[in-house]
Amino acid sequence: MEPLLQIEKIDVYSPNGNGPINYWVQEIIEGRMPELDKEIHYWVHVRDVERAVETLQTNNIAGVFSLSGRRAWNQQMVLDEITRLWLRFQNAVHGTHTAESLSDIPSPAAFQVEEEHIRPNLAPLHEALVNCGTDGWRPLIAMRVGLMECIAAELENTSK
Repeated sequence: MEPLLQIEKIDVYSPNGNGPINYWVQEIIEGRMPELDKEIHYWVHVRDVERAVETLQTNNIAGVFSLSGRRAWNQQMVLDEITRLWLRFQNAVHGTHTAESLSDIPSPAAFQVEEEHIRPNLAPLHEALVNCGTDGWRPLIAMRVGLMECIAAELENTSK
């Protein structure tokens, strides 16, 4: 009998998904701003999830683990980043970049979330991955990259 591995996947997003981030990308591309909420999320890209699960399965790790991103994001931070990326894309397509539009604007990830929140307990997952010979739970897909993939996927879906 194979060891039992249970993973609670929290705040996972995918470029071709249908979650909140995909909805927010669609709204911004269509020129609308989604209604704000106060929820805090710990977004993690689906490829990071797949990599972690594969590592645990390959090493026959059993247990119950919570899996999420490591950094807290409020909705406004994500919307600001999507908007910034969408505007940069539009400027590139139309050749309308300015010095300001190309300036290095810090990612919202550089700021701390002020609201009350409790991050999922990632210590057991981290330890299990360390025991598998990895650096532990370290998502590799930056939020900015994942959001660009979501924008690209949305554009691809609307052009079909």
